[in-house]
Amino acid sequence: MNRILTLFMLLFTPITYAEWIKVNPGKYSDYYHMQYELKSGEYRVNEHYGFNQGGQFEVLVPKKYFPIPAPNCKKNIIIRMPASENEGRKRALYEKLQSGKSVLVTLELNPYINIIKESPLELELQYCNVFFRQKRGDYYDAL
Repeated sequence: MNRILTLFMLLFTPITYAEWIKVNPGKYSDYYHMQYELKSGEYRVNEHYGFNQGGQFEVLVPKKYFPIPAPNCKKNIIIRMPASENEGRKRALYEKLQSGKSVLVTLELNPYINIIKESPLELELQYCNVFFRQKRGDYYDAL
């Protein structure tokens, strides 16, 4: 009986995306980070854009799979890797993503977000863009 009740609770208890977001205070504003699983079959690497100098690349996620609303976005959420001098970890992630397997990544939602409500946290994307998290010029895979 306890197993059935536990299963019922897991299936029908709403979990909001806000529970996945970590707010990190910055010098001038807060930063909103989240871990997100890019699931096999629910994303694609933008091969047309490729892997560019500075480690830039893009991953496209159909809007319906991304947990944060993006009312001004028509089709895909574009997850971008910013350029920097350090390309090693970025290249490794790019190659892992090209395999098409499920990959857990860390994203930075700033600067293109609207804070709808602070408690409980409710955000929306202003456009279609989010970024892989960076720290000290390299991909940072942690909250």
